[in-house]
Amino acid sequence: MNHDQVSSGVLLVIGAATCLGALSYDLGGLSSPGAGFMPFLSGLAMILFSGIGFIHGSIRRKKGERWILLLQGLQWKKAALILLALTAYALLLEPLGFLTCTVFFIAFLLRAIVPQRWPVVIMGGLAAALASYLIFEIWLQAQLPKGPWGV
Repeated sequence: MNHDQVSSGVLLVIGAATCLGALSYDLGGLSSPGAGFMPFLSGLAMILFSGIGFIHGSIRRKKGERWILLLQGLQWKKAALILLALTAYALLLEPLGFLTCTVFFIAFLLRAIVPQRWPVVIMGGLAAALASYLIFEIWLQAQLPKGPWGV
């Protein structure tokens, strides 16, 4: 067995349990779905996709893929930097505000995690922050934290 087969088997069991649990509620019909309709469909989707994953894993196993360590080859430095950046973002969001904090967060990711040239870092940080500001603050009217400058 390989990782794909094991994870697919676990997800198949979870999907079956979800379907069985949903049967205790009213499923209703397509025109008037009941409380158990969406959980039942979700369980069916999990069963379907885990079945596809199991078949894919079986094909890969026949080609000679064996069990390998899950954490082998993981780049710990980048994962730690991303975790630290997310922590700093969460802590600085209120005092600096959404726009400022997002510009610095995206710029850091573009420079430290996936090294880019400075013009790309600056423009990428500004574009991502402005686009998310327009979507959340203007279009969806979410209340984002304002910085010391009122932005």
